[in-house]
Amino acid sequence: MRAVHETTRAEDAATAFLDQGWSAPTVIPALGHNDPAERIKAVARSDFGALAIPEQLGGAGLALVDVASAQRALARVDPATAIALNMHSLSIGVMVDYWRRHHDDSWMLLEGIATSRALVASAFAEPGGSPNFMKSAAQAIPTPTGYAITGTKFPCSLATTAEIYCLSATVTGTADSVVGLCPAKSPGITVGAPWDSLGMRGSDTARVDFDNVELDDRLVFHRAPPDDFDEVVVSGIVWFVVLVTATYHGVLTGLLERAVAAARRRGAAVGGRRQLGIGGAARELYLLGSACRQLAREWETTTMGERNGLAAAMALRAGLSAARDRVVAALTPVLGASLFTAGDPASAAAIDSLAVHHHPPNLMSCDEAVGALHLGYRMSFDPTA
Repeated sequence: MRAVHETTRAEDAATAFLDQGWSAPTVIPALGHNDPAERIKAVARSDFGALAIPEQLGGAGLALVDVASAQRALARVDPATAIALNMHSLSIGVMVDYWRRHHDDSWMLLEGIATSRALVASAFAEPGGSPNFMKSAAQAIPTPTGYAITGTKFPCSLATTAEIYCLSATVTGTADSVVGLCPAKSPGITVGAPWDSLGMRGSDTARVDFDNVELDDRLVFHRAPPDDFDEVVVSGIVWFVVLVTATYHGVLTGLLERAVAAARRRGAAVGGRRQLGIGGAARELYLLGSACRQLAREWETTTMGERNGLAAAMALRAGLSAARDRVVAALTPVLGASLFTAGDPASAAAIDSLAVHHHPPNLMSCDEAVGALHLGYRMSFDPTA
């Protein structure tokens, strides 16, 4: 009995150390269904999807750091569902930040989303990728009531479960991009087969084609050149980087917990290198979590400014990928063959976490942007610019 209690205390201590500073803003619903889409919908039916929406509009009115805490908690339970909901949380966060700055009619959209528990997909990525993720190959042809959107978004999470797509497109004949909300049931939208990815296979990620799809001008809340780092663009980048960092922090914390449990089962006599590996991984995660929460709080409570905010987000984005690789490397000797065993939760978490390297902003752009800030140069998402 004593050995069981000591093991439990050790695992609780590991959890408590990395949980420091993270809040518990909501209860993650039970996710017992095997169908990934149903797991996503179970979270959407809870309070999770409206955490960032102001209370007067039907949401919880939580700050960015608290929404990030919820993303981290969900990732501990289900990484794929968390990365899918991360795209929803991002879209909502950008809309909330925009409404707080402008106080226009966009409040009606937020209220409708909170009331209906609608899921909003973030449809920005496109086939082949682009160093500048704000520069879209999709075309927005002006019409009397808005735009006609034609193009492809891939990979797009929440592809079949979203009720709304938050998308970007280039206005035909101009250098401008627009960002707006498009109902998923609009004529001309086709969802293709699921993405046959190595990990995060339960994130409802697929190809979404838009063929002359009507986008009402009243649902467009941003228009600017793709390299114009205004407050809306930078806010979106900060929200995305904070949320995605918190999400992968949850995935990697779960991997660390498995390593702690495995080491404890082998007994104290086999400590040494395993202890060093666990300590190194925990150190990386502690520092990563602290940086994530700091950026979230600074962006919402201080006057960082667009350039400083962008540089901080790019620095955290690059740090996230680097930390992931160091954590997995440190835990590899501890977890042993379980990391190479199909169906093992540890190998699944390690493969899921590989996806972190493929999120924007482009890794090659991150240090260049921070360097540009310090040298007084123009900042860009494109390392070739």
